[in-house]
Amino acid sequence: MSNSLELLTGPIADIQKKYEILSDIVSEANGKVHGSQSHMMQNNSMSLIVYYEVPHEGNKREEVKQKFSNYVRNLLPLQRK
Repeated sequence: MSNSLELLTGPIADIQKKYEILSDIVSEANGKVHGSQSHMMQNNSMSLIVYYEVPHEGNKREEVKQKFSNYVRNLLPLQRK
């Protein structure tokens, strides 16, 4: 298994959606989310570190990171319109 983490920051509603999507992507890769640590910031924002692991086969870690990055870059801004 390959361990990794993602740092999610922003408004709480965005963090909730990002966490759900990341969890789904990790599950699709036959991985597991192991935990998280959060920190509240000003203006209803927070940061959340999400720890997860995925199988070594097929470079799953990079696949998860790429899928999540694509989601954040392309889909999340569309929800705000």
